[in-house]
Amino acid sequence: MTLRDSTEIQGDILAGFKKDHMTLLFLRFGDAAAARSWLKDLVPQLATTQQVAAFNAKFSEARHNSMGSDPAMRATWLGLSLTYPGLTQLTGKQDLLPENEGIDAVGAFVQGAARRARPLGDVDNNEPANWLFGADHNQVTHAVLTVAADDKDDHDKALTRQTDAATRAGIVIVHAQLGATLPEPRRGKEHFGFKDGVSEPNVEGIEEKPEPGARLLSADFFVLGATGSALPEGVPEWMRNGSFQVVRRLGQDVPGWWAQVGTELKKLKDAKVVGPKTSVEWLASRLVGRWRCGASVHNHPDATRDPIIDNPSIKPDNVISYTNDPNGVITPLFSHLRKTNPRDGLIDGEPVDEKEFLDRRRIIRRGIPYGAPFDPASPGGGPDEERGLVFICYQADLVDQFEFMQRNWVNTPDFPPGRTPKPGPDPMVSGALSKIGDGDVSFETDAGGGKTTITTLHFRPFVHTEGSLYAFTPSISTLRSLGEGRLDGAAVAGGGRTTTETQQPKPQPQVRPGPVDEILPWLDVEGRYWVFSGNKVWVVGAVAEEVDQLTTGTDDATGIVFGDPVDLSTWPALQGVERVDAIWPVPDEQSLNGESSYWLFHTVNGTQVYRRIWIALNSRHTSRTSGGDMPLTNWRTAFGGGTRVTHVDAVLRVPDMLHVNGKSQYWLFHTTPAGQRYRLVSVAEEPYHTDSLDRDDRDLARWQSLNGVTKVDAFGFVVGKYQVGGKTWCWVQHDGGQYRTISIADGFGHQDTLVGDRGSRPNTPWFRRG
Repeated sequence: MTLRDSTEIQGDILAGFKKDHMTLLFLRFGDAAAARSWLKDLVPQLATTQQVAAFNAKFSEARHNSMGSDPAMRATWLGLSLTYPGLTQLTGKQDLLPENEGIDAVGAFVQGAARRARPLGDVDNNEPANWLFGADHNQVTHAVLTVAADDKDDHDKALTRQTDAATRAGIVIVHAQLGATLPEPRRGKEHFGFKDGVSEPNVEGIEEKPEPGARLLSADFFVLGATGSALPEGVPEWMRNGSFQVVRRLGQDVPGWWAQVGTELKKLKDAKVVGPKTSVEWLASRLVGRWRCGASVHNHPDATRDPIIDNPSIKPDNVISYTNDPNGVITPLFSHLRKTNPRDGLIDGEPVDEKEFLDRRRIIRRGIPYGAPFDPASPGGGPDEERGLVFICYQADLVDQFEFMQRNWVNTPDFPPGRTPKPGPDPMVSGALSKIGDGDVSFETDAGGGKTTITTLHFRPFVHTEGSLYAFTPSISTLRSLGEGRLDGAAVAGGGRTTTETQQPKPQPQVRPGPVDEILPWLDVEGRYWVFSGNKVWVVGAVAEEVDQLTTGTDDATGIVFGDPVDLSTWPALQGVERVDAIWPVPDEQSLNGESSYWLFHTVNGTQVYRRIWIALNSRHTSRTSGGDMPLTNWRTAFGGGTRVTHVDAVLRVPDMLHVNGKSQYWLFHTTPAGQRYRLVSVAEEPYHTDSLDRDDRDLARWQSLNGVTKVDAFGFVVGKYQVGGKTWCWVQHDGGQYRTISIADGFGHQDTLVGDRGSRPNTPWFRRG
C-alpha cells in the first residue's frame, strides 16, 4: 500500500484539492464541548488522501483522453486545520505544547505568525496591524475550514451547510476568505498573469507519472512521520500524519507591477545591455523565472515573444539545472524561481548538495487567486479592486522550510552568498523590499568573453501581506479523538470519561447585556448583522433555528452567535463617535459601485449631529466618511413640524413603500420633552435626497405591538421574514435592554401585531456566545 491509499492524511496536503472554487472559513470556538461535538460530526466529511488522489488520477486520465478538455467530473472536498489556541480550547490544556522560544517547528506554531512577522519581512504596510486575520487586534482564529469544489453551485451549497453547522455549534466565522481560479484566458494563472503551481515537489508514493528526470522527495518533508519514520524530537505522537499549514493573504498591485517592469526595462535599454525591441514580457519572465505559460526561462530562453499570447509549442516544465548559469545570466539569481528553489545552481564557496541541503527546504503550495482579474473595461476590474493570492503551504517544519525560505532566501539581498554586488531580494514577493538595499537588485547580462555586465534595477513592493496564520492539519484519527474528548489516549478537559463520571464542561462566560443601540444588516451576507452597543460593535449571525428562538421561542439560553466586540474607533468612518444613536440607509445608494451609504446619528457634548458614511462590500467591509459632522437643521422638512426633531432614536423603513414614485418612506422615532414620539417621513431619490414630513408626531400607543414600550432603541428585520405573505417581521430593541418581535402588514394602515405570546424579554440571547 502506498501513501496514495492513506485514509489518515488529509487530502489537500499530498494529493491537493485543485478545485476552481474554494473558501477558507476562519472559525472561533465558543463552548469547548459544543465545538468537540461539531468536530465529531465533521470528521467523516473530511477528504482523505485516498479519496482525493483517486479522483485526481481519474480526472487527469479523462482530460488526457479528451485532448486536454476538462471532463464532466465534479467533487467537493473539506479540509480542517487547527491553530494552537484552537487546540488549547478543545483540550482545555494551556500548556499542550512547549513554546521553546520559537526555535523549532512546534515553538513557531505555538507563537503564531504575528509574533514572527518582522523576520519574515512583514513590515511597513505588511505588518500585523494591517492584517484581516491572524493578528492580535483580530478575533482569535481557532480553526480553518476549507471548502473546495469544481462547481460553484456545489461549493456554495457545501459552504452554506458548513456555515449553518458551525453557527448551530456556537462557532463564530471571524473571516471568510473566498478564492477562485481566474476565468479564461487567465485560468490556471495568478493575477500577474503567470501560470501557478508548476514548481511543486514530486512526492514518493504520491506522484504516479513524474516529469522525466524529476527526483522524488520523501513525504516526511511534508507530513510528520508519514512513512512510519520516527517523529522529530519534541513532536508528540498525536501529530503523526499531520502537517503544519501556513495561510497568507497576499494582495497584488497588478498595474503597478507591470508599470514598474516597463520602467526598469527602459534602464536596461538605455544601458544598451538588451536590444531596443526587447519586450516587457521578456523582463517580466526573468523576474519570475518562467514565461506566462509556465515554461522555464532557463530551458526556453527565447520561447515567448508575444507579450499577450502564450506560445503553444512549449509546456510548463520543472526539471531545471542551473549548473551552466552560475551567474544568473539566463535566469537571474534574484528571480522568484531561483530565490525559492535554487536547485543545483546554489554556490556557497562550492556547489551546495541539492539532495542533502535543499530538499528539506521544499514546501507544498496549494494557493488560489482571489478577486477579479485586472481589466479596467470590466466591472470590478479596476486598479483599486481587491485582488491577490491566497497562499497556502504545507510542511513538516515551519522553521526549516517556510520560514527559512522567507528569511534566508526571499528577503536576503546576499543570497546566493558571496556575490559583489549582492543579487538583492526577491522583487516579486519580498514584503521588505523598502528595507533591503532600497529594493535594488543586480541584473547580469552577458558582456562576451566570459564576462558579465551588471545593471542595478530598483523595485518597490507590489505584493502586500493582508493576513497570515499558522495552523496544524491533524490526521483523521487525531481529529476523531479530539471530537470524542481524547488526545493521546487521555481524556481532555471536559471530554472523555474519568474513572467515576463524565466531566461536565464549564459554561462559557456570558457578556453582560447592555442596550442595543442599532442593528445594521450586512447587505452581502444574509442573516449577518452589525450590532452597536455602547462603544462596541458586534458581528452577529443568525440562521433558521436561532431566528425561531429569537422570535417565538421560549428558551432564553438559545440565541444568535456573537464574536468578540471591537471598539467603534476601529472603523475609520466612526472616528470621534462615542456611541451610535441611529443609522439610516440612504435609499438609492445601497450596493452601489461596491459600497453602501448611510446617515449616522450620534451625540457630541449633548447635541445630536449626523454624518455620511460608506461601507464597502468587500471582505473587510472597509468604511469611510467625508465632510465631518453636520447639524440636524440640515433636514429642513422631515425634522420640522409641530416639534422639531433634536434626537433621532430609531428609523424603520415602511416595507412596501421603498422606491415608490421616486421616494422612500420611513417611520422616524425621536425623543421629545413629552417622551418618545414617531412620525412618517420621506426621502427622495435624487442627488440632494430632499426630505419631507408626510405626517407629524404621534404617540407610541398607536402601535398595538408596542404596548408597554416607552422608548424604541433600534429595529432589525428578521431574516427570511421580510414581506412574506404580505407581512414583515421586526425585532424591536427597547427600553435599554429588552426586545420583542412584531409583525407589520403591507397596505393601508400597516396593521401591526405582536409575534408570540411572551411579549418582551431581556436581550440576553443577543449577547450569548453559544
